[in-house]
Amino acid sequence: MYSIFCYEIILAFSSTFTRGIFRFNQHVFAQRIFLMLYKICIRLVIISISTFVLVSCASKSQPDPDGGTTDPLDTIAFPFPDTTAFASLNKSDSIFGSSARFGDVDIFPESALAGKTGVYNKANDYTGKAINLDFSFLAPAQDTLKKRPFVLFVHEGAFIYGTLDNEMGKAKYFAQKGFATASINYRLGFAGGSESNICGSNKQELIRTIYRAVQDTYAALFYFTSNAETLGIDVSQIFLAGSSAGNITISALAYTKEADFEVLHPGIVKLLGALDPHQTAKRFKLRALLTSLGYGLLKGSSFSAVTAKPTIFFQRTGDNVLPYENGPLFFCSSYPVISGAKATSDTLVKFNVPFELNYEKETGHLLSFPDAYISQRYALFVKRFWKKDYRQIVSEKYTVISDKKIN
Repeated sequence: MYSIFCYEIILAFSSTFTRGIFRFNQHVFAQRIFLMLYKICIRLVIISISTFVLVSCASKSQPDPDGGTTDPLDTIAFPFPDTTAFASLNKSDSIFGSSARFGDVDIFPESALAGKTGVYNKANDYTGKAINLDFSFLAPAQDTLKKRPFVLFVHEGAFIYGTLDNEMGKAKYFAQKGFATASINYRLGFAGGSESNICGSNKQELIRTIYRAVQDTYAALFYFTSNAETLGIDVSQIFLAGSSAGNITISALAYTKEADFEVLHPGIVKLLGALDPHQTAKRFKLRALLTSLGYGLLKGSSFSAVTAKPTIFFQRTGDNVLPYENGPLFFCSSYPVISGAKATSDTLVKFNVPFELNYEKETGHLLSFPDAYISQRYALFVKRFWKKDYRQIVSEKYTVISDKKIN
């Protein structure tokens, strides 16, 4: 409305001035009022034009990986948060920690959840073939909480097989507790390796495989942080959950920097591109790692007291796929060396970082813990973290062996 009014004032002023009939010499007060309105209107017009330009720029969408049209949900850009975006982190921790949500009780029935599936990126696999990388998102529908903590699940399968469906059981349990969740597919396969001959490849191939999986996880996080407002995601409360190969991937994302990969495999960045081309790590706050079916931290990663994340582990002491202590990946002598749940939790003791180690004194890779129990332990671990109830817990099966409170 004010723009129309200003337009009339400016038009009248310009018209009368140019005709030479602007005569207010006898009415100085009226002249001053008219000039003041003219200046105010000019400023309002400038502000209006500037606002329109800024809004238009800010609303540009993310490119569709398929190069075609997308759902409006996929094209809502979420700006990079500046350093003040996490200033209220302690406050949100306290609110989430004291909430009836996010604990061992399912707040939402399965019927109250809403899902979305789609493609978060397109990339070339190890053979050079372009493939779509898809996701499945699940969260409470019509939620009164507009920004929910987000858990991203990365599936198992020795980097050869498996799909996002493997993790949707745990994702559903978390969504029923009030979290926003998603499970993703990522690029699989490496030259020489197969289900029947897992050790048929070499160290460099495995490093490249892990690198691609981390690239894909960053790409997924870029998608979800870009659409955080529409999906109801709190970018300051991001949790990564992985099983077997999935937890190797999320651990590498947390600790193995691009420079570390270059040491492990000189020239890998030139060969496969940047590890995190969108600088996605600046868009979110990673709070903790939730892992099961073993654990694997690449030797040579930037794992220190400064970088270490609170972590929950589930692994068998006689795991024959991922070492419980230290050893080569998949127990293949030529593959990269990793640290398992025991070795990593021992280091977290020294770093004074919260963790929960759940182990079974049994042989084999697969656990006997049901998904519902693992999800419950995950949720309670996160709850304690939010409440600043920092602990280092070790449990044999369902029995707590030690429970040490730390500062």
